[in-house]
Amino acid sequence: MEYYDQHMHTNFSFDSKEKMENYLSLVGNRMVTTEHLEFNNPEEKNQDSVPDYDAYVKEINRLKEKSGKRIYRGVEIGYSAGQEDKIRDYLAKHEFDVKILSFHQNGDLDFMNDKVRHMDPIDVATQYYKMMWKGINSFHDADILAHFDYGIRKLNLTSGMFQTTAGVLLTNIFKIAIRHDMAFELNTKSMYKYHNIGLYDYAIEIYKQLGGKRFTIGSDAHDAKNVYSHYDEALEMLKAHDIHHINIYSNNAMTVMPIDDVDEGIRY
Repeated sequence: MEYYDQHMHTNFSFDSKEKMENYLSLVGNRMVTTEHLEFNNPEEKNQDSVPDYDAYVKEINRLKEKSGKRIYRGVEIGYSAGQEDKIRDYLAKHEFDVKILSFHQNGDLDFMNDKVRHMDPIDVATQYYKMMWKGINSFHDADILAHFDYGIRKLNLTSGMFQTTAGVLLTNIFKIAIRHDMAFELNTKSMYKYHNIGLYDYAIEIYKQLGGKRFTIGSDAHDAKNVYSHYDEALEMLKAHDIHHINIYSNNAMTVMPIDDVDEGIRY
């Protein structure tokens, strides 16, 4: 089985304008898009950001017929406190092949909002990881834990500062993720656009030492030009940590793929 990007968005997500079709010439025989599900979204005036599932499936079927490629249904579940019942109800009524879990906001503020730049970084990090710890205890029905560093992308925390502020909380978060077989995502947008490579080096080792064995790579692309962004560097980081496989999620199943079987450059 070929490897393919496990985290990307189209115009079925509230924050992307990219058409699904525009990814087709850039991928191999398989593709998944992971569209945002975000109830009470502060970036949308606290409205619910819910993909139009019927239109989404219709477009996938159209493109499958047109291209002959396998296109899977994916969702990025944005958890926030008090939304568990809404999330579970939505997922019970809509089938997805890949589910990734994210923590974007606290009900009032998305942690990528520029307001975060003007807040105390230690307070932000503490608040975010406490929120994430409570959240993953309440909801963990997902295949992949996405961008563990989302809440501090706007900050300038060294690995040492992070360890002092949030290291214990992150360790406890990973324990829950591992208990529920959730993969660690190397989010290449976080690593390279937001310069958090050092934090990923630190976090991968924690996850691994706790017994975590599942790893995915996602570009978090919101436009076609960023699909597979920095994949080769992410693969090299895994090898540097003596990790020699990555995981693929499709059809509600997980496949283990040796890194040596992943071709250089584009992943097909």
